[in-house]
Amino acid sequence: MKTSLTVAVLAFGLIACCLSAFRAHPNPDVIAEQDEQAIRYIIAAETAAYFNKDSTTLFSFYADDRITQSAWNAPNGSYGSFKGLASIHKNFTEAFRKNPKPQPQPNIQRSQWFFQKFSNEWMWVNFLQQTDGADGKRYTNYETRVLKKTGAEWKIAVMYSLGDHGLGTH
Repeated sequence: MKTSLTVAVLAFGLIACCLSAFRAHPNPDVIAEQDEQAIRYIIAAETAAYFNKDSTTLFSFYADDRITQSAWNAPNGSYGSFKGLASIHKNFTEAFRKNPKPQPQPNIQRSQWFFQKFSNEWMWVNFLQQTDGADGKRYTNYETRVLKKTGAEWKIAVMYSLGDHGLGTH
């Protein structure tokens, strides 16, 4: 009888702990709507800052983490890649200084969003981004971001952009 009571108490305790954990995190893979909306806003604002050649605003959306990096392909087949927030910031600040005139905000359409939560602090996001170029061509980029939650804010840690450069060969 004593063993049965001990087993019952332990089982009840285990069930209570599991239910408590379940209430705290019913499904850790589910992405809160507010997180998804915040991330979409950050990506749109980061893009707007890029076209406005505003490096201060642009980098307010980035995390300073050991994995922070940026990479993209160029029309000539080469690519650009910078690791570390300081290196990325230096690259864009110099580029914006050489070409300071803001670009017109292109007609941007984003689709095929994919969010994958790694943890409460890390999120993987993919999407297609289409823009109208000044040359009249429609450009499509396959975009990837890895975001880190710092405090209550999501910040971009990784930015990858693969573009068709108006060739439409995707």
